[in-house]
Amino acid sequence: MSRVINVDSTGKRRNQVRRTIAELLRRLSQKSSLDEEARDMLALMVFCLHEIDEGIEQSALVWEKRNYWVKSEDLRQRWRWARKSATDLQKILRNDEPGQVPLVIADLLPHFRDIRINRYMRKPELWRDCYRRLLQEDAPAASTRS
Repeated sequence: MSRVINVDSTGKRRNQVRRTIAELLRRLSQKSSLDEEARDMLALMVFCLHEIDEGIEQSALVWEKRNYWVKSEDLRQRWRWARKSATDLQKILRNDEPGQVPLVIADLLPHFRDIRINRYMRKPELWRDCYRRLLQEDAPAASTRS
């Protein structure tokens, strides 16, 4: 029996998602206002940041199963910014606070400094209607808190 190789590892997927966010940051930097497309891009960024956070948690759990507790906790600490940024962006979009967007983006930029964008690979269809989807996902959670 041969070894099973996972070609879609969490690390590979994390790099793809990071590339998507880097492209979104570049596109957003070229916008002068928070229009509908910008909201869709920010919503996609929230989804991507959540995906990064979930992948980090999966990787940390694997390290914990092998009793590498320090390595697991170090991984979570290094990537804690992803969850915080996703939460901040989600609040901004939900509360319609466009003035807060540059602050969150400024916090995100250093985490994507290593990614070079020579040309855009992601198509606008990728983020189309993401804002609506984000608000729909938030609606049940908001109604249960009341």
